[in-house]
Amino acid sequence: MKAKLLSYCKEGSLFSPGDRVICALSGGADSMALTHCLHSLEAELEITVEAAHFNHKLRGEESDEDQGFVAEFCHKEGIPLHLGSADVADYSRQHRLGIEEAARQCRYRFFETLSGKIATAHTADDHLETVLMHLIRGSGLRGLCGIPPVRDNILRPLLWATREEILCYLEVAEIPYRDDSSNSSSAYTRNRLRHKVIPLLKEENPDLSHGVFRQSAILRQEDRFLDEMAKSLLQKSPEGAFDLVPIRNAPEPLQNRALRLMVSEYLEQDVSQTHIESLRDLVYHPCPSAQVSLPQGLTACRNYDSLQFRQNTDTGVPSFSKTFLQIPGETELPEIKKKITCEVQKNFAEMTNTPFHFAIKYDMIDGLKILVRPRQVGDRLQTADGHRKSLKKWMIEKKIPRHERDLLPILADGEHVLAVAGFGVSSHCRPVEGQPALIISIENI
Repeated sequence: MKAKLLSYCKEGSLFSPGDRVICALSGGADSMALTHCLHSLEAELEITVEAAHFNHKLRGEESDEDQGFVAEFCHKEGIPLHLGSADVADYSRQHRLGIEEAARQCRYRFFETLSGKIATAHTADDHLETVLMHLIRGSGLRGLCGIPPVRDNILRPLLWATREEILCYLEVAEIPYRDDSSNSSSAYTRNRLRHKVIPLLKEENPDLSHGVFRQSAILRQEDRFLDEMAKSLLQKSPEGAFDLVPIRNAPEPLQNRALRLMVSEYLEQDVSQTHIESLRDLVYHPCPSAQVSLPQGLTACRNYDSLQFRQNTDTGVPSFSKTFLQIPGETELPEIKKKITCEVQKNFAEMTNTPFHFAIKYDMIDGLKILVRPRQVGDRLQTADGHRKSLKKWMIEKKIPRHERDLLPILADGEHVLAVAGFGVSSHCRPVEGQPALIISIENI
């Protein structure tokens, strides 16, 4: 096994000269074999080997005995040891996770506090179990790729080795190890596969673990190739919106991949196929401003031919507080980072109105007060031909994203809309040359 491990590490370029390698050491057979074998190869691989043990506190005295066993082994072998622990059962309850997932999250958070490359003792049999679990759950190609040999700074140098090879090495090298009593429990899916399903499959193919390992290596290559094709579809604006036109023109498998890659920019966890299908429905939804809720409070917002992801911050209150404009003077709206400047012009001279710089008849303002507020139901704006159109229709026609509609300041005199930032002044409010007028400018701050 030692020669195979050395060859696998060198061929896969898992380590570089001078690397600090920290073996995740539970005390079980696999991790004991990995730690002992890598420690014996320090000179050949030009690395230094340390160990890290995480006490999950799930099995009472047995968990503490595992820690003591690991500490004694590392002291005897001269291997530096890092210790960590957490109440995984409590973490599981607080975060509504299964025990296995809670333990994994706590363990890897501990690993993240350590500086160096983390080597875990996943084997070909672990890989086989993982692939079968993904297959049972209806995973796609990525799930059939199984456990990756390298993920960030996490390495799996024993991914090629079977349980039989591990036990043989430990017996020849006379290395002790601990058996985790929870490994025999039928409460976990992985254990049921290990003890009931896989033995039957190996009757058909005794080399099943190696065969699935080789198959997954091929699938990982194809998966990376398809990801690169999907990445070419992702065209993102400076505002963070993805162009949907290239997505719609692509074959469905690449559409799904592109959508998954989009979400991966905002979520650490992978989303289910159900969420991907919901996103595809959103891409083709007849409503140009539809949206879909995703895990961890993320929302995908469609805006015509673009798609943007936002964290849910909607509290049910207006986007900014309504206030009266300072006339003349400046009024700041800090919630939306806008500033409105008002200047009185006694004898109005013709000017070019823009959506953010316009003139209003001064003598028609009731009490010389203008309220600036978010939009509300029933708001209407008068068009150049004298027709009054609902502000909602204006915004749809102008393709204003739904999440931006409540951020546009509305200038109103009582219930009458005088002007809207981004649209300009209502036609009935435009002053005549020589009359008093109010010049309004809306700027970012």
